[in-house]
Amino acid sequence: MAISNTSVLIKRSTTTGTPSTLKAGELAYSYVSNTIFIGTSSGTGVINVGGQYYTSQIDNATSTNTSSTIVKRDASGNISVGYITAAGISVSGLTANTANLATYASQLQTPQYFGAYGDATAANVIFNGTANVELGFTLATVNSNVGAYGNTTSVPTITVDAKGRITSISNNTIATSFTVLGNTGSGTQAGAGTLTLEGNGTGITTTVTGSGGSETVLFATDSTVARTNVSTVGAQVFNTDINIPTNNMSVGGTLNVTNLFVSGNLIQTNATQTLNVNDPMIYLASNNSGDVVDIGIVGHFVGPGNSGFSHYQHLGFVRDYNDKKWKLFSNVSTEPTSTVVFDANTIYDTIKVGGVDVSTGNITAVNSISANTLSLANALTVANGGTGATTFQTGSILVGNNTGALTVLANTGTAGTYGNSNTVLTVTTDAYGRVSSIASNPIAINASQINLGQLSVSNGGTGAALFYQGQILIGNGAGNLSQLPNSSFTVTGSAGTNSTLTSLSVDAYGRTTAATFSSISGLTVSQGGTGLSTATTNGITYGNGTGAFGVTSSAGTSDQSWSNQILTVTNLGVPVWSSTMDGGVF
Repeated sequence: MAISNTSVLIKRSTTTGTPSTLKAGELAYSYVSNTIFIGTSSGTGVINVGGQYYTSQIDNATSTNTSSTIVKRDASGNISVGYITAAGISVSGLTANTANLATYASQLQTPQYFGAYGDATAANVIFNGTANVELGFTLATVNSNVGAYGNTTSVPTITVDAKGRITSISNNTIATSFTVLGNTGSGTQAGAGTLTLEGNGTGITTTVTGSGGSETVLFATDSTVARTNVSTVGAQVFNTDINIPTNNMSVGGTLNVTNLFVSGNLIQTNATQTLNVNDPMIYLASNNSGDVVDIGIVGHFVGPGNSGFSHYQHLGFVRDYNDKKWKLFSNVSTEPTSTVVFDANTIYDTIKVGGVDVSTGNITAVNSISANTLSLANALTVANGGTGATTFQTGSILVGNNTGALTVLANTGTAGTYGNSNTVLTVTTDAYGRVSSIASNPIAINASQINLGQLSVSNGGTGAALFYQGQILIGNGAGNLSQLPNSSFTVTGSAGTNSTLTSLSVDAYGRTTAATFSSISGLTVSQGGTGLSTATTNGITYGNGTGAFGVTSSAGTSDQSWSNQILTVTNLGVPVWSSTMDGGVF
């Protein structure tokens, strides 16, 4: 900023050698360390960038042997030194005042030793830089079992530590043969021999897979062998016929067969509790050519008074091939066969339909019920699916009565249209929710409800007979409505662009009764103004709490061709114009 009459001051200190922190790009100077600093780019640290301390070091540089000074070449371009104790340094152009430089340029001033210890040891060798170091290592002993291990009849066991060293080793004899046992018979197999595993040729097979010592022998059964351990080997599938010509086949578990054909005359299941068939149709008598056998379902039981399994009684539902009729029977001791002739006198025991015994004749079709057995005249009971009543009134309603006869409810006779804008209804219902009676009641205001021709508030009126024009009605609880007189409005002063409303009067009913206007002589801060009546030309206003705003003086006019002055604040926070920018102290 080119301001010829403005002083820009950076931070400085006469008590601290290094500032603790500076803003990015901010400068500071310490008169203690005579060093200038600048803030880092992150604004979290400081960088030493120079100062009188460093310039004095440069100014004091000399070619003479002077302590704590920077060395510079002499008039001949040489650097004069006093004492150098370092090996391997080229001294071209240097003038040494002792023989140390030549002596220790090719060897160490203080010799050192090289050695080793631990898993490998070596004797110490002195080193001064004039000769190579050669160490002879000796490995530590971790295993005293020295020799060769492993052969055709033994294998070694080797122990290795964390460093990869063999700490112990030993031989283990291996067997060269093994014993082979079967369900019957035994033998010995040599290590280099051949062991053959084969089936018996009747449904058991073997398969060898793999090579190089990883062979696997798989025993299997073909589709001619029936297994019992299907829970572990899975469902069995027989791709060929299974013929059991003489012995019985017993299945204690689950037998899943796609199609099962049995050539014998009897299929018997013992202790079978559930027969689950997906097919919705049971197909019977598939070989009934010419319709010459009875078809049906028969069960058996031990009847009353009988004992032992030789006195079965039979019941069932069978179609007799003789008369082509379906027949129900029970308590028949004769063993039914596919050609038994079921006649009407022996096949039935007691058959009832709706509680009525119909055992006296064959059931050819249940299409009707005889009028002399099931009719309203005989009052079929509720227990038999009837109503227990013989007659019903037209339009009546039936009501359940547990197991007794149904109760008949008579009509209530309330049909019609009721109610209008001038009436209210009175409705009566019975125990069954029916409207048993209904009446219309006219709406009217009795003379006793009117007092001196004025309808009271409790009756929806006002309680008054006269209201003056323009007055306002006011509620008074349950009492008559009151009339509020008209109010007047009084104005003090006059409203205008330079006036403010200083007071406003409102009565208990929210009506404005008076207002006062006053001229504005100076709008205060609390009124949203500045509290000033005048302000300095080119001055800048600033806050002063609730008091009137402050105003700075106008800036100076010196050096106006370059720049104006800087607006800053005093230690009290008052803004002022200044020609000085001061960074403060640290």
